[in-house]
Amino acid sequence: MTSHCLYQGTAGHIAELIANNQLIQELTGRFRDLFGGKPSDSEVRSWRNSIPNVISLLAEANLADVQVLIEFKAPITDVRMDLLLVGSYPQSGQMSIVVVENKQWSRIYRDKYSDMVNVAGAPGSNPRLHPITQAWGYRQVLLDYISLVAQSAQVHSIVNMHEASTETLYEIRPSLLNISYDQSYIRWYGADHRAAFKRDLHTILSPERADVYAAELLEAPVSPTGGLMAVVSESVCRRSVFTLLDEQREAYDYVRRAVAASKQGAPKEVVLIVGGPGTGKSVIAVELLGALNRQGVRAVHATGSRSFTQTLRDNVERLDRRARHSFSYFNSYTHATPNDIDVLICDEAHRIRHTSRKRSLHDDPQARPADRPQVAELINAAHVPVFLLDEHQVVRRGEVGSTELIKKAARYMKLNVHQIDLRHQFRCGGCPEYVTWIEQLLGLGTDQGPQRWEPLDTFELYVARTPDAMENYLRHKISAGKSARIAAGYCWPWSKPRSDGTLVNDITIGSWRRPWNSSAERKVNGIPSSSLWATDPAGFEQIGCIYTAQGFEYDYAGVIFGRDLTWTPQGWRADDQANKDPMVNRAPHFAELVRNTYRVLATRGMRGAVLFSEDLNTNRLFAELGVPLLPNE
Repeated sequence: MTSHCLYQGTAGHIAELIANNQLIQELTGRFRDLFGGKPSDSEVRSWRNSIPNVISLLAEANLADVQVLIEFKAPITDVRMDLLLVGSYPQSGQMSIVVVENKQWSRIYRDKYSDMVNVAGAPGSNPRLHPITQAWGYRQVLLDYISLVAQSAQVHSIVNMHEASTETLYEIRPSLLNISYDQSYIRWYGADHRAAFKRDLHTILSPERADVYAAELLEAPVSPTGGLMAVVSESVCRRSVFTLLDEQREAYDYVRRAVAASKQGAPKEVVLIVGGPGTGKSVIAVELLGALNRQGVRAVHATGSRSFTQTLRDNVERLDRRARHSFSYFNSYTHATPNDIDVLICDEAHRIRHTSRKRSLHDDPQARPADRPQVAELINAAHVPVFLLDEHQVVRRGEVGSTELIKKAARYMKLNVHQIDLRHQFRCGGCPEYVTWIEQLLGLGTDQGPQRWEPLDTFELYVARTPDAMENYLRHKISAGKSARIAAGYCWPWSKPRSDGTLVNDITIGSWRRPWNSSAERKVNGIPSSSLWATDPAGFEQIGCIYTAQGFEYDYAGVIFGRDLTWTPQGWRADDQANKDPMVNRAPHFAELVRNTYRVLATRGMRGAVLFSEDLNTNRLFAELGVPLLPNE
């Protein structure tokens, strides 16, 4: 996995494109080739207004031979940095990288409750991430995930506020907002600071070896982050671990703002954070939990998933046994004192149920209308209730979590809702193209239908002819130091363990036989408990299901499609008779639930995925769409 940008050239060459009115056309064409669509109006406006500002400054500073990487894709995500300037560091001759974040804001104001800012006249909601915080995150992610940069480069960040006056910048200066940053590595300039901008560039950048260093940067391997569970104990108990970018950091800062506002008597507000798989919802949740508790704010994490919560508890108690009490379930707040908790972080809020009462397989959500809605209990329990959800991850009957449910409950309680949408992909090789392809394949949130797969450099996707081939391929990845799991649709019976604790090979496809993951609550004969299937190395020997895979991630995901969802000449056919899950197969919206299930299973991989369907026509569809066969098949 290496890095990419939309356009690379010297500042002098880009100046020629600008002079000939060719830059926007060039960037638009490359954007269409890379992303299959056209850039937004705001992106084009930024290119037209901001890039010439920096390019002309480089020319005036005699830095025309510096390499400029436009729209550089940040490591491990699809976040794009406006500009990277690459050359040599004058004092040492080593690689020098300057991250430039352009802002066209002219009227910016300090936010009353936080270190965020309010921007007058700009589209979108306020408050917003402070540009210094945003640019510092870009610098950090380069250092964190590209070892060549961490070992061999000087990295600086610049915020180019070319429409803002000196007085405006003074009103939102970081020292006033308690933003800590190292002025040796990050600077910002307004419309009146052009001379200082040019002068300071000379101290950190020269054109020497610029072409060589730019090539090395683009070819340098990117090391994907370890999974959430690998470092959750450090994040919750000791220090911040993950670098949060753009909307991730905005959501993090906004919750902290809501806490400060609450302590100053502001009206209670519900915070809603919405994003698809891999947008970092759980990372935001655990980073918030750790940061708030270290600040003396009583924050609690809650989910509706036993596997996810138990795994979080098991991981954090290795460092601090008391920290396990920071993790709870949605049904824990039936009798909670109103606003007893400072912050309740409801992760995977799509798993919220109608009520918290104990349910049976045949519960009717209308059977006991006197029961208080579970969402109301959660909102009631905290000064600052936070909900993180993905509506396409509802996978079983009785799960009702949605943006509309939360907003309706808030309106009934006369509370405002502040919604933040997470747009960027941090899993699946940072490739939103793969997530979009899966959603189109399954007909979720789109009417386009299955589309041809275009192979990507940053994410591996294969189709297997047999489950044996899938397993052998993933075992090879594990032997190379990667993590991998195979999960399947719930289309085979699930037997109880034998008396000695061994598992029955319930999943049978031809001569290939494997057991489901253990349903036990503890490890037996080396077989991990259900909650640890996704994280214990021995979990690869069993096949996971939606309930043990949802919420987790691993490097490579093997996905077995059962006969509950098959492709026909008329499109997808959902068959509840082929599904063995008693919590799903009688559901009135079975077709939607089973599609959501396969979407979740197919988006667990950080580096790649392998698809296989027991149904020949469905497996043939994957291949006909351009998904390559596994190597050596």
